Amino acid sequence: MIGMTTRQRQRGVAMVIGMIMLVLITLLVVSAINSGSINLRIAGNMQAEEGARAVAQQAIEQVMGASAKFYPTPTGINYQASPAGPLSTAANYDINNDGIPDYTVWVAPPVCKVAAKEVPGRTADCINGARAGLYCWDTVWEVVGTATDSVTGVKQVVTQGITIRFAPGFNPTTVNC
Repeated sequence: MIGMTTRQRQRGVAMVIGMIMLVLITLLVVSAINSGSINLRIAGNMQAEEGARAVAQQAIEQVMGASAKFYPTPTGINYQASPAGPLSTAANYDINNDGIPDYTVWVAPPVCKVAAKEVPGRTADCINGARAGLYCWDTVWEVVGTATDSVTGVKQVVTQGITIRFAPGFNPTTVNC
């Protein structure tokens, strides 16, 4: 009789232990799923940030490639695009080629930080200009680009410096340098 009572008690304990183990395993699985989805969101946010930074850098490089954007009047560019097409004639930032612009990009007008006469001149034009009292100018400019992802709203601001040599005739006071 004593043997029967012990067996009956063991059956109940085994079921309770089994239920506890089942709950623990379920909690571990739910925790792993949550951790995986959080990591996926983090990776997606990092990808959106890097994409916006790359687009802003690309727009800055387009501005830096055109010296007319610096003198006589510094001008930026606005690549804000709509589904019907870009509002400017510049590149439409549609990264995934689905026909819908992915980024709104704005590059502020370049800001002249420093201008210095090039003495002695490094080219024949600069040397001859200096003899006539017209100097070439070495300038340092700051260009700031801002890109916003239209889907996630991620915004990145990129600041780039550039040095430009201007031929005789450049007037640094017209660009507040």
